[in-house]
Amino acid sequence: MESEVDRVFVIRYPLSWNVAKRLREGDRVKYSGKIVFLSRKALVRMEDYMKFEGRYPYDIAGEVVFVKDSSPIFLESVYKLGASGVVMEGKCEIPEETRKLITRFERPLFGVEKMEGEEKVKLYPDLGEDALKEIWVDSLEMEVVASSRRE
Repeated sequence: MESEVDRVFVIRYPLSWNVAKRLREGDRVKYSGKIVFLSRKALVRMEDYMKFEGRYPYDIAGEVVFVKDSSPIFLESVYKLGASGVVMEGKCEIPEETRKLITRFERPLFGVEKMEGEEKVKLYPDLGEDALKEIWVDSLEMEVVASSRRE
């Protein structure tokens, strides 16, 4: 039987969907590469752009996305846009509705103690802290706090 220590993964950008759906709750990950910060305000602007232009101004398909909003409706939007994983700061209790969503999309939810890395604003600088940003990290330690695979 595997112990928690056996389940440490070193992952470099990009996080493939095949790897993402194999991660289990409790797995530890050291991730290096790009993480996209997406706020609710930035998502609303992206959706408005999509209505008028027929495409999104920034493609998050296949990206690891950092969010501060844990509502199931927001997370569903992020997964529908194709995020291969979602990162949140801290460890929190995961509601059953969110677990069902993660199971449906087969994408992990990561917890990180503190998000640190080199940030670059890509869209909506007028939103300040809510601007869409790319954060480049090196060996960021994360834990899978929710996954479609719990064993």
